[in-house]
Amino acid sequence: MSKKKKRYDDDDGRTIADMNVAGMPWYQPNADKNKNISDEDRPTRKETWAMIKAWFAAYLPRILAVLVGFGLTVALLVCWLNGWFVN
Repeated sequence: MSKKKKRYDDDDGRTIADMNVAGMPWYQPNADKNKNISDEDRPTRKETWAMIKAWFAAYLPRILAVLVGFGLTVALLVCWLNGWFVN
């Protein structure tokens, strides 16, 4: 009797992670050289700028919060070291 392969409904055959790892028996060192990136897969200039703007929109509040916190810390240290909080 031959074993039937399990078939999952949500499996479409795509690879999620690259399993070509050095040291494994199936490792192929030249596999990366065979990959061709077509022009369809590359983002256009407009898409690239949209990605950059999205990155800034996502990280700007975090960066500003860190800078404001650092500024407040420096201001408190200056006030403390100059003796402005001493009665």
